[in-house]
Parts: sequence; C-alpha cells; structure tokens
Amino acid sequence: MKTTHSLLLTALLTLAACGPEDSRGRIGGDDTLDTAEGELARIPSEDFPTLLDVGSWNVEWFGDPEEGPTDERVQFANVRTVLRRMELDVVGLVEVVDAQSFALLMQGLPAYEGVLVTDPRVENGSAYYASGEQKVALLFKKKFHLDSARVVVTNAAYDFAGRPPMEVKLSWTEDGAARSLVVVVAHFKAMANYDGWNRRTRASAAFKTWLDTTYPTRWVLVVGDLNDDIDVSTYQRRVSPFSNFVDDSAHYQFTTAALSQAGVSTTASFSSTIDHHLATDELARRFVPGSAKVVRADSVVPNFSSNTSDHFPVITRYDLR
Repeated sequence: MKTTHSLLLTALLTLAACGPEDSRGRIGGDDTLDTAEGELARIPSEDFPTLLDVGSWNVEWFGDPEEGPTDERVQFANVRTVLRRMELDVVGLVEVVDAQSFALLMQGLPAYEGVLVTDPRVENGSAYYASGEQKVALLFKKKFHLDSARVVVTNAAYDFAGRPPMEVKLSWTEDGAARSLVVVVAHFKAMANYDGWNRRTRASAAFKTWLDTTYPTRWVLVVGDLNDDIDVSTYQRRVSPFSNFVDDSAHYQFTTAALSQAGVSTTASFSSTIDHHLATDELARRFVPGSAKVVRADSVVPNFSSNTSDHFPVITRYDLR
C-alpha cells in the first residue's frame, strides 16, 4: 500500500532537512533506505568544470502516491542522491507530479535552483498543467540566472498529450563573457501504437515550425523524453516522428544521435533510445563529440528500475568558451 500523501510529505521533509552526505553516500544516515548500503556513493561526478554538462531524466511519476515506484520515500532519496552525485550544470526532468515533493527535492539540492512548469514564474504553466499531472521541470546550478520561463507550442498541446514544452532562458558569465542559453524541456506522447506515433509526428512538426521561426540564430537545447527514437520509430519501424529535424542537419543536430546509432537504451524496459537532446546548429558547433552518455544507475542500485525510475539519466556536453 502507498503511504498517504500527508505522511509522505512529512517523511520527505525529514529527508530533505537531513545533513550533508557522509562517506557512504548517505544523508543523515538514511540516504540509501531500502537500497544496498552506500551503493549510490559509487555513482561518479559527471561535472567537467570547463564544459557545460547537460542532463535529462524521466523520474517516473515523481511524488505521485498512486503511480510509479511503490515507496515514494526510497524514490525521493535515490533521485536526490543521483542528481547530487552527477553534479551536472543543467538537468531537465519529466514526470514530476507533485509540486511539494519537487520543492522538497530542491531543498535537498542546495547547489541548484529549479523551476517546475506550474511555478508562478512560468508563463501559462498552470493553464496547461494540473496538480496531479506529469510535469516538466528544469534544475540549474546557482551560477545561472533564470531570465524567463513559459509554456510554448500550445497550439499542439493535444498532440503533446496535454503537456506542451517549457522554454527556460538562462544567462550567466563564462570567463568574463556574458552567455545565454535557451533550454526547452519536452515530453512527447507515449505508446508505440498508431495514435502515439501520429501525435508525436504532428507535435514534432509544430515544434520545428516554432523553433524555426522563434530561434533561427540562438543557442537552443531541447532535452527530454521523446518517447520515440530518431533513426526509426518504435512503432512498426515507421519513419521517425523526428525525421524532420534529422533531415534538416544544416540547422539542427541530435547530440544524442550516437546513442541511437549504437543501440544504447535509455530505459529499463525497451531497447530503443527514446530520451534525446537536440541542439540548434549554433550550439551544435560547441558539442563535445563522444560526450553523449547514459548513466546506468541500475548497475549500482539494486532494483533501481522499480524503486527509482524506469528511465536512466542522459548526458551531453558543450564547450562554450
């Protein structure tokens, strides 16, 4: 049985308030909970100080007491510790359900700021995302400044399964130079059936039209769960819904393409690469070749796919100097 939501939040608040990690990767002696003691400490840092390290992760119904992993307390602790251990600069999350759980997660990640799509700072966020729905979010280290955030491509909300993308504009200083980056967190329609494939295809077309017209010359990075692969669709091996981006290589590059080419899975249940990063050509020129990576935390944490998430974090890196 699931813990009631009020008791769950009390437990998560206790976890979030715990002290710094000890030498075994535990926070307040309780970080690993039902996982093997200290195993999470084996997840290495993915921080490259001279590069922009970007991640994306589907955290499977995070904070939902009825869906996803059955022990919310274990999932919360594991998600928090994986994020802490990786030390990425920017991370897009999808399937965050509960806003209070997200707020508690941020308390447990003092090096980061974060914005959930229903945050008042996100234009039109609450108009398209209800309290009990899967939501998108962005975490970023405190060296970045949140300039603005909004929900975009709302004309295709239905084709995005009711969860249109969130655009976040970040700015910071790099080696004395002012920098800015647009990050879009996207979660496309699921299911390897005709309806899913068709709606992903329509959503991708609408999304590309928006990107083409809105950001023809900017550094833009799209991260998230596409729920399909980019070389061939997971549905009957049809044309990928994202072939429109693949074919326009003069303006866009999937910086995770090498993962698809190598047949690297980003989930615990399917063989395809369905979590991707897409860069505009201006940013793609700064991509560090060979940096695309799937963090297989399931090799460290027993039962990771059932107690934490059925997806793995995906990473790409960029040299903006």
